[in-house]
Amino acid sequence: MDRKQLIIAHIKERLNTLEELGKEYSEEKINTLAENLSSSDKTLTEVCTLIDNKFSNQVRKINHNKYLASLKEYYLASIDKLKKGNNCYLLSYEQGVKVLEQAYISEIKDINPYLKLVNINNDKKGFKKENSINNDYELIMSDIAYLLNIPYANTYRIFDEKMNPQGIVNISFVNKKERFLNLEEALRFIKEESPKFNLTQELLDYHDKNVKHGLKEIKSITSYKKNIDYVIKLFEALPDISEENVKQLTHDYLNMKIFELLTNSLNNNLSNIGVIVDKSSLKYTYRLSPSYNKYTIDLSSLKESQTICNFFIVDKKELLNTLIKYYYQDIKDLLALITNNKDSLFPIINQVIKEHLEYSEYSKYYKLVSNNFKMLTDAVAIKKETSPDTSEDRNRYLDNDLAYNSRIAPFVDNYVADDDDKGSTILLVIVTIVLFATIGIIALAVYALSKMNM
Repeated sequence: MDRKQLIIAHIKERLNTLEELGKEYSEEKINTLAENLSSSDKTLTEVCTLIDNKFSNQVRKINHNKYLASLKEYYLASIDKLKKGNNCYLLSYEQGVKVLEQAYISEIKDINPYLKLVNINNDKKGFKKENSINNDYELIMSDIAYLLNIPYANTYRIFDEKMNPQGIVNISFVNKKERFLNLEEALRFIKEESPKFNLTQELLDYHDKNVKHGLKEIKSITSYKKNIDYVIKLFEALPDISEENVKQLTHDYLNMKIFELLTNSLNNNLSNIGVIVDKSSLKYTYRLSPSYNKYTIDLSSLKESQTICNFFIVDKKELLNTLIKYYYQDIKDLLALITNNKDSLFPIINQVIKEHLEYSEYSKYYKLVSNNFKMLTDAVAIKKETSPDTSEDRNRYLDNDLAYNSRIAPFVDNYVADDDDKGSTILLVIVTIVLFATIGIIALAVYALSKMNM
């Protein structure tokens, strides 16, 4: 056989094993593909590999689209006709459980062309955003944040009566006795009310030096720590704040940085994170605001190896190394949770991504998160060579893993499997992992108690 006939034979052989593609390739289409490939300068082996990769990618795309279609049918079968007074459905994961509920949403005012303040069930305020890929990412990140126990603004997808998506809504995360300040506003608040004048001046000087010229790239490794320390000093300068409150804000903020690195969030400037000020007593108290607007996962101006931290463009790996080198005590539990449970966590994150994104976006984001997962696990492995876990660390990790296993259990139950049962296979593996992990944790706890009673 000549080169073209050999290529046609390979195409047909592969199509015989791929039922999903059988109807898409006529004799004419096979002949055209073989004609194009036979005229290339690649070897026959390289051409066959190219065909295999092309077909595998097409099969994944077909199965992905089938999954999304079956998901919509699942939703349609789950709803009742809208009752009087309701005009939409809200879909969310509450405590990991998929919840589809009827609601009434009315618009209050436009915040900007992309954001509306809305009233939900005449009870809560929220911020509605229209359909977009970015907003799909916001839903993904709210799910991942729940898995990792990172506070995230309650996020819902809005559907009309035919289950067509109408956008998303974030529930407002402050009550009447609270005030939200992003970290830019927090500096002005400190300037006006804090008695810590020397620290306030230090913050103002650093801010003016580094922010006036806009977003810029960090040039030296020492600047990474100064960038992080600026935010921690903001916490320390807040009026009335206690040492314990500073520690909690710092802990939550540093863990947010790990979450952003894992999820490839780039929208991490000082306007999209902040503190919630509780004004209900004579002295102010503070908590870190839930994460929100963490949806930008690629920017044309950034390399894949870069991200944004506060007001600098930074290298992701250098930022991670800085966090591990100087702030390991605050982030070690979250890093252990991610690395110790990667065999169950990553498949669930994959399913979350798959549920919200069309295939091309899914493929792109899956690759980014995979690379970030590897970056985190490699860095943790290196750190543990020089700073091994103590017995106290390991006991704490067991408690964290038990809580994690409780969080992921509802996710395992809430997915519609692929037609080819690949999805259900993954979830069966996860169920098995969770079961054995839970049994192991209980056994260790019983053993520890028995030792204490001896």
